[in-house]
Amino acid sequence: MDSYLNILIAYPYFSKSPDAYIKSLNNIKNKKFRFLLDSGAFTAWKAGNEINIDDYCSFLENLKIKPWRYFTLDKIGDPIGTQKNYEIMLKRGFNPIPIFTRGESLSVLEDFYKTSEVVGIGGLVGTQKNKGFVRGIMRHVGKRMVHWLGFTDIQFLKYFKPYMCDSSTWESGARYGTLRLYLGKGKFVSINKQEFKDKPKQEILDRIKWLGVDPYLMSKVESWHGGNSYSRSLCARSGVSLSVDIEKNLKTKLFLATATPLAVDLLVAGFNQLYGGKL
Repeated sequence: MDSYLNILIAYPYFSKSPDAYIKSLNNIKNKKFRFLLDSGAFTAWKAGNEINIDDYCSFLENLKIKPWRYFTLDKIGDPIGTQKNYEIMLKRGFNPIPIFTRGESLSVLEDFYKTSEVVGIGGLVGTQKNKGFVRGIMRHVGKRMVHWLGFTDIQFLKYFKPYMCDSSTWESGARYGTLRLYLGKGKFVSINKQEFKDKPKQEILDRIKWLGVDPYLMSKVESWHGGNSYSRSLCARSGVSLSVDIEKNLKTKLFLATATPLAVDLLVAGFNQLYGGKL
């Protein structure tokens, strides 16, 4: 089975530096990647902005690198507005992934499946009882294809095996100074800056070496600072290896969410070293 680098980029980020993102994606060896475009409505909403449907459609029409798939423009807190945007995009000849939001009638979900083979499930990030909601939705969906937006609980992935999902947690080490290192075979370990000054377990050291990073460098203070730091590189490689393993073993496409061209570069560098030579 071929290994692919699955990357999610939101429209507000991509539109600011399209050439830089395209250059980064074109550096992936053997072009083994899937570029998933998010509308970025949630990102814009948090900043107090709203994305215009005409601008989003124009961006898609003129994008020099075509996404593998792309989401409809959702309206946060406005399910009816989200449905209207989806209908507008369909009428204009687009084929976006519709988004079903928590709280909507299941009839809306069924309507989406009449026009799309895969439906995004939203309202999962930072909400109470989201696991119960996922269980209920998956019982209803059955074997049909879904994308979990921002939800990647490993036990849920193993049990339900959704078609797609996405996460930005691969960057957590760069943000908070604690790495959540993927050890392979579904195992994780959290390790912080201080623990690298002592000697971590051999299993951890071996994994870091396999990921192409010198464990000794992780004990240095400077390795934890800066956008192109060793800690961030290690986080990227850990995320890439998790994504590849998830697809290999569960057939679920785990997309790694990015917010800058540099983040894409780190993922690309990790993928090229770990999997780029495998056809």
